[in-house]
Amino acid sequence: MAVHAVIMAGGKGERLWPLSTPDMPKQLHSFDMGESLLRSTYERLKEIAGNERIYAVTNAAIAAKVREQIPEIPAENVLVEPIGRNTAPCIAYAALVISRKDPDAVMAVFPADHMLSDRRRFNDAITFGIDALKEHPGLLITLGMVPGHPETGYGYIAPGELIAGGTSHCLHRVVTFREKPDKKTAQEYIERGYLWNAGMFLWRVDTILDAFRTCLPRMYDLLSEMAGRKVIQAEDVRMFYERVDAVSIDYGVMEKATDVGVIPAGFGWNDIGSWDALAKMLPSDACGNVSGGDTLLEDSSNNIVWASQKKVVLLGVEDLVVVEGRDAILVCPRKRSQDVSRISRLAGERPK
Repeated sequence: MAVHAVIMAGGKGERLWPLSTPDMPKQLHSFDMGESLLRSTYERLKEIAGNERIYAVTNAAIAAKVREQIPEIPAENVLVEPIGRNTAPCIAYAALVISRKDPDAVMAVFPADHMLSDRRRFNDAITFGIDALKEHPGLLITLGMVPGHPETGYGYIAPGELIAGGTSHCLHRVVTFREKPDKKTAQEYIERGYLWNAGMFLWRVDTILDAFRTCLPRMYDLLSEMAGRKVIQAEDVRMFYERVDAVSIDYGVMEKATDVGVIPAGFGWNDIGSWDALAKMLPSDACGNVSGGDTLLEDSSNNIVWASQKKVVLLGVEDLVVVEGRDAILVCPRKRSQDVSRISRLAGERPK
């Protein structure tokens, strides 16, 4: 079974506003780490699938930039969404493209905007999952991160009975998925052995298409119309996206499917879902400040500071997020960094 890897690269990254913008979202940024999040994702996946079998699904506004950042994959493997419809249509579209090339393929799906620190352990987990699909071809497999703390910004997965075990990884049947909890509930989830939902998936392409047929029949019917075309044109894709409902793969398929497995994993994963989350992956100074660009911090501690074009100076403050973007400046308490997506939309709605 050949492995085809899909990078979901169409997100807006609103919680990292104002550095992340619709025409330059977070997956295209490097955050002073040498390579962008998108490029880093590609570098991990090229060890799993060859360039001819790596795909990026993105939006029209940044498709050219995506091609520039990963020129090694064929241009036609950059699948362009005319409008955003969440992750289920994105995965359905990619599954259709892959199935037309290789109906027996294993499909591996990853977000473009995550970081991880241990690539070897990541590869081991994916290899284990691919091998598990040989014995359990009907499974939909997700990777669940072993929690390091009670995080309220992630969904959770409850693992159940053991399906398969190896020397370093195991596969459990999923009992249930849980939405983002409050702090007390998150602590309870950790005590029960729940895992963070990382949004990474492994399955056979025929299995996921059958899951769409069962769990999202309208989406499957619309996809089948597109599948009936000898050559899929941009107009066919546009019609599919205009008519399909916006729904996540978790809500639309994974929570409804009956044969779902999870691999507990730990490879230094972070979804970079906020400025505070990003700061946990970057080095800090002696006072706990994390900064990027031209900054000066005097008598200040535990701040996150990012400068794009001008010098940003902090004096005598603590626990702030201060970000100078191209068109706006953000200042907020560090503990409110999860709220940035909401304020970014409000800022975008106001007349300039």
